[in-house]
Amino acid sequence: MDKIIIYCIFGSVPMCLVLFVTYNLTFGPSTRQVIIQNDSLEMVSGVVDTVYNDALNHNIRTAILTDKTRYQIIPEWENKIEEGDSLYKAKGSFLLEIYKREGKKIVLDYRSTIPSQ
Repeated sequence: MDKIIIYCIFGSVPMCLVLFVTYNLTFGPSTRQVIIQNDSLEMVSGVVDTVYNDALNHNIRTAILTDKTRYQIIPEWENKIEEGDSLYKAKGSFLLEIYKREGKKIVLDYRSTIPSQ
């Protein structure tokens, strides 16, 4: 009798995990939908103080703004963002505006980085 209880306890945990993953894969939002939602909710505003590769986070290129906000740079945009640039992205928008020190303005679109289905 004790073995049956132990088997039920240890068997029910993996079964619940499998059911949870299956449910989320079937009825949950797609990866594309999650990326679109996250990108649209992001807000950035400030001057880039430092740019470095974050070794603790898979060597992702990261910019630290003057207000100490960290902005992870999308790999396709790494060569476009430098120290001294001003970044601006409004919440709900997919456009990142980069104002260079020389007065040049670059507009990058997050939608170009979203994988197609």
